Amino acid sequence: MRHVLTLLLTSWWLGAPVMAAEVEACRNLLEQRNALAEQAMKAEIALVRTTRERICPVLSQQADGANANDRNEQTIDYQALIECRHKAEEQLLRSRRVLYVNIQQFRFYTAAGAKLARQADGLMQPLRDQECPQLR
Repeated sequence: MRHVLTLLLTSWWLGAPVMAAEVEACRNLLEQRNALAEQAMKAEIALVRTTRERICPVLSQQADGANANDRNEQTIDYQALIECRHKAEEQLLRSRRVLYVNIQQFRFYTAAGAKLARQADGLMQPLRDQECPQLR
């Protein structure tokens, strides 16, 4: 029994650095994927924001002012802001070509956003191949 316990502890002790390296590799891949996805989303958010500003300039200015002001003394018609955003998204869908649809079915209209989203999605297979626990 003592030999079995010694053997188990030894194998665990020898395997621990390998497991730690695998976890570190998974963490690095996941951080890289998340950073790319975040940059891709920022490109699309900027596009929708620019479109929204063209469609509803006063409402957009109020929203931007409220975001800059922590105390938020302005009253904003959030329903109108949501409707304006939907209009901006509809206009983009009618006027621009979708360059990429990611794993989560999010549409990318900008070249930069599409490129970054492809790179982020491309990291999903290595994450699966390494059986990273973050994906379960």
